[in-house]
Amino acid sequence: MKIKVIEGKRIHECLIKKNIRLDMLLKQIGILLDMPCGGNHTCGKCKVRVSGKLSTLTKDERKLLTEDEVKNNIRLACFTKVFGDINIYPNVDATDTLSMITLPKYNLTGKGYGLAVDIGTTTVAMQLYDLSTGKMLSEALGVNAQGSFGADVISRIQNAADNGNKYQQDAIQNQLNLMAKDCITQAGVDYINKSVITGNTTMLHFYEGLEVKNLATAPFTPTSLFGMKSNHTLVKSPIYLPKCIGSYIGADITCTILATEMIHHSDKIELLADLGTNGEVVLNIYGKLYCASTAAGPAFEGANLTFGMKAGKGAIAKVSIKANKVFYKTVGNTPAKGICGSGILDAVSIMLELKIIDETGHIDSEFEGPGKIIYHNEELAWQIPGTKISVTQKDIRQIQLAKSAIFAGIKTLLKKENLSPEDIDTFYIAGGFGHYMNRHSAANIGLFPKELEDRIKLIGNGALSGAATLLLDTDQRVNEKSIISKSKEIELSGNPTFSEHYVDGMLFSHY
Repeated sequence: MKIKVIEGKRIHECLIKKNIRLDMLLKQIGILLDMPCGGNHTCGKCKVRVSGKLSTLTKDERKLLTEDEVKNNIRLACFTKVFGDINIYPNVDATDTLSMITLPKYNLTGKGYGLAVDIGTTTVAMQLYDLSTGKMLSEALGVNAQGSFGADVISRIQNAADNGNKYQQDAIQNQLNLMAKDCITQAGVDYINKSVITGNTTMLHFYEGLEVKNLATAPFTPTSLFGMKSNHTLVKSPIYLPKCIGSYIGADITCTILATEMIHHSDKIELLADLGTNGEVVLNIYGKLYCASTAAGPAFEGANLTFGMKAGKGAIAKVSIKANKVFYKTVGNTPAKGICGSGILDAVSIMLELKIIDETGHIDSEFEGPGKIIYHNEELAWQIPGTKISVTQKDIRQIQLAKSAIFAGIKTLLKKENLSPEDIDTFYIAGGFGHYMNRHSAANIGLFPKELEDRIKLIGNGALSGAATLLLDTDQRVNEKSIISKSKEIELSGNPTFSEHYVDGMLFSHY
């Protein structure tokens, strides 16, 4: 078979010898699509324009595509089989928004150039620094190439159990090397002296090529908690992997805590929430740290939503209402193609305000007001005025699951020390989604107790901030060790307090 990949004016050709499913073919030739469901035919995200000798469109695939997509030869890669010569027109959305970071106090201890990297479950961020001045010279941001193996760590661990670690290890290592070369070119430098790579425990296992199956089965014992030199290099530079706090509290949280300088706040009571695919919550009570991980899922980052997408061009990032009229704003001010995490948060908050949904999340089919109630794939949905983008009943349920996990995690840690939200001095929110969200919308839907809204301090990508700090100041490893010694991981699975608040948190009501 002859496979032709057409990207703008560039045409790449390759030969494939046997019949193959399209998603597997794309992986082989280096085109990685979003596949939050891991190829289980449920999310409808692995869309690609393709023509040629392909399997017939099935009823199940058709249900996940629009009329316009079918007319334009858009197919779902996990459904489609390749039987002969084809043309592929990849159109992967770029993630335009680069990383916002907050560095703590540090001293410069090195010379040359270095890379700080955060391997997020959904997004990978990288920055190149001049180690003698502390100046950031270039950066790169991209969708995690492992996304085609599943949207969350559990689905990726399952994929590794079925197919081995190597595919995912190769995907992330190749991606980091390409990003590093891009950063080097941007900065106009010739070499890298050292790198620091952080991430959650599972992401670092995949990067190192370590066995991951134990992370998904009791007693959840990791092969390593790191805090060591990597067995690999990044563009020929040695890599330091920061220490993880536990199986589900990874080095990304160690780095985020480092960025907040919590360990130096022995006179304060503080909360930290990292709002990513894996929602981590940390309580600092006079220098003692309680940490918990909640399965928030990828909804806040656009995945698992009917029209969900990353914060790239055309993503609805803000939705507002004034004088009973609904307004929206997209990334890049381009026509709406989908909706990202901050946009869905605003949209759900407005749906509550307009009483399109009740406290249980049920959509009122008889609502009359801004926008309109439609059926999308046999589901009730609210269509955002002026767009073809809808928020479906399934989307509402995904947001309920995600926000109740964060809410319950916060309430559980507070209950452990008999604290109330009013006792919190500062509420740090980390993560790209957290940086761009509307805090009122977040409080309104119950992502966190309303009392915390005016105590929020946004710190952006805390994991990358901490990695950059460790890169620039090797003496910060003393603080890294202090964080580990002062931290205690709290298991939420089977915790009755968490279960109680999780159920309550599913409701859209005043907290």
